[in-house]
Amino acid sequence: MSSNSFIFTFNAFAQNATSYIPWLFPISCFVGTLFTFSFLSKDNELLALYSTGFSTILIARPIIGIALVCSLFSWLCRDVEKHFGSSHSSHSVGQLNGNSQFSSFHMRIKSVNRTWFFENYDIETGMAQNVHMYFSDNEGNDLYRIRAQFGQKSSHGWIFKDGFFLGFLSDGEIPIINEENKVSWEPFSPTLEGDSSKNSISPRYKKEFLEIQLPNIDDDPKPYALLKKRPKELDLQGLNDLLENFPDPNSPKLYPYRMRNAQLLWNAPSCFFASICALALTLRTKQNSSTFLIGNALLWIIIFYIFRTLCDALGKQGFLSEWISTGIPLFFFLMISIGMLWRSR
Repeated sequence: MSSNSFIFTFNAFAQNATSYIPWLFPISCFVGTLFTFSFLSKDNELLALYSTGFSTILIARPIIGIALVCSLFSWLCRDVEKHFGSSHSSHSVGQLNGNSQFSSFHMRIKSVNRTWFFENYDIETGMAQNVHMYFSDNEGNDLYRIRAQFGQKSSHGWIFKDGFFLGFLSDGEIPIINEENKVSWEPFSPTLEGDSSKNSISPRYKKEFLEIQLPNIDDDPKPYALLKKRPKELDLQGLNDLLENFPDPNSPKLYPYRMRNAQLLWNAPSCFFASICALALTLRTKQNSSTFLIGNALLWIIIFYIFRTLCDALGKQGFLSEWISTGIPLFFFLMISIGMLWRSR
């Protein structure tokens, strides 16, 4: 195996493994704290600490410190693509990669009256295959259509190759492809009565082209392509790209993705919250058996996930903001845990 292959394999493994850390660390902090103090309680070591004058805060301080370190590490691992994505091999123009290629989707941009259909689109290269673009006026009448085998989005607009251009009459003018391979408008002289009808569905200009340049069109298919993936399939970088670049920021389609983005960011302090909840169950002057503590912990977990599922459903439907719906379960159980620790101090 070459060194490049080894580095690529190692980076791929590290990225996949690190992506689970923000989700596993809160559970690990809860279970680790629970079992640690469960065994201390079973061996009466916790009772001995209380009898020698140790307060609840002093006993819990090491665990809280470790939980804060885990929260920091979980926060650093929230966006693994940022740290490992740059090491992946780049893709040349026209090369479609399975991870970046999206198929069979459309986008409709109402503000500019354009509708796009894509058979394949690569979000890394901006290369599209079998792309259709329909441009209409404010009344819904066609202005022109482009059907191309290939399309390329760049910082200078769109370039289409190997296709057909259809121009429709509008206010006495018709769009054509000029000598510079760009779209321009020319006056149209009707030859028959009724040819000047604005609402005619028949194109007045049709031309096969090798290349068309549309430098003034900057429509970005990437947010619409990302909607093809489920929220759980996107990392933080992909979620941010979708939420920041989608033309309609208030679209209900974005609610599940906003929830996922908030959950990823809330997972870091969840390590601290989980440890506090476990401490509340185990740090008591009245000692209980390990079986009782584990059963009580399972009950807490079930109640928490039921409460969280309810709040998530409200957030995905837009009844609550993503930050409130993801934060309410955490702060609710945190307040209960602090109250229990205060009573057992």
